[in-house]
Amino acid sequence: MSELLRLLRALFALAQAGLAPRWPRRMDCDALLVRLRAELGPGIAAAGGGLHGGSLPVLRADARQLEHVIRVLIGNALRHRSAEPPYLHVSAGAAGREWLFAVRDNGVGVDPQRHHEIFNALSGATELPGCRRMIERHGGRMWVESARGHGATFYFSLPATREVKHD
Repeated sequence: MSELLRLLRALFALAQAGLAPRWPRRMDCDALLVRLRAELGPGIAAAGGGLHGGSLPVLRADARQLEHVIRVLIGNALRHRSAEPPYLHVSAGAAGREWLFAVRDNGVGVDPQRHHEIFNALSGATELPGCRRMIERHGGRMWVESARGHGATFYFSLPATREVKHD
């Protein structure tokens, strides 16, 4: 993908992130993962890898924004994969009064000194700043745990019972 196209996508994601979540409704995250597996799975399998997932919750969210976040995290893992076949795992679990989601990969990883930087606007022209903002608008937070050469796990939390934030 050209650098200009990547920059435009990052700008678009950032603009979308400025919008308050719309039409929060009941969302079955397992069904979302099944849909993403059907769509992205054949390409991942052709590379010898797999997209796996644990039992995901049903929650209230802007389905469009939450799907965008998960899709970006999966796409990011595929773009920054190692020489090994790509292995991705999406999971979620209850953590107190939140759902804690994790998208784990076996890619090239992220240098710990860059963890904060990758969420800054237009850093490397990624869509991650917009994704983080979308999660924050839902009342959650987003971060990464990784080390260079050891894959990455991107986490985001969403309140189990949440009120949609409006500016």
